[in-house]
Amino acid sequence: MIWHHIEKGHGRPLILLHGIGMNSEAWAPVMERLAIQRRVISFDIPGFGKTPGIQDREPNSEAMVASLAQSLAKMGIDEPVDIVGNSLGGRIMFDAAAEGLARSIVGISPAGLWREKGPAHIEPLFGAMRKMYKTMPGVVDRMLKTTAGRTLIMAGAVSARGWKMPAHEAIRSARMFADSHQFDPIFEAFRPPFLRSSEISVPCTVAFGDLDMVFPVGTRDKTRAPAHTKWVRLPGCGHVPMWDHPELVSHVILQGTH
Repeated sequence: MIWHHIEKGHGRPLILLHGIGMNSEAWAPVMERLAIQRRVISFDIPGFGKTPGIQDREPNSEAMVASLAQSLAKMGIDEPVDIVGNSLGGRIMFDAAAEGLARSIVGISPAGLWREKGPAHIEPLFGAMRKMYKTMPGVVDRMLKTTAGRTLIMAGAVSARGWKMPAHEAIRSARMFADSHQFDPIFEAFRPPFLRSSEISVPCTVAFGDLDMVFPVGTRDKTRAPAHTKWVRLPGCGHVPMWDHPELVSHVILQGTH
């Protein structure tokens, strides 16, 4: 199976992995900018978008990496690639690098850089957001059609500047986040922290937004990342900063994977 993906541009492959409850379109704000220089491949991670979930085993990072390796091989990509991951995709990115799949990595608010089982507030935050949409979809859709509504609703787990998201993108994202059938098992499988930093020798960049409410400063354990990691601040950005500041996010990605 080849993971469903969006592909643009030409040149050395640049792999993009989205966060939980999202899909390949999460990278839409930066795709055109990146494709000027690179062959950009934005995947739907198994269980989200149009890629079927992992079968017959726990959908953890190890399983995701093995499946990613198979997809790349079937696409004719048989050498280490530059990988960028946001949130859940960032955790998969780390393990992919530890397995030798990466030429360089850039984590945008990556998961796994915590001490034990992740920040305690994430589960109730995500649960409240999903329940709100499931119980009041019409109300949420109407709110997301307004600038104020997008700003308010997206501020928690997505964008610090929700007003920059087109209404149809915000509605699509909210529906997908709420309706994902694989959300809970994948969330559970990714609770453990990343423990393989010493196995990563390729260039590594990690960027967090100042306004990231999912992984705020106090929840991050930098020792979980490779010792040679370059840390980058994204001013005024949230957990999924592609709509917040596409120019800055594109710059960080291209600099970290040059």
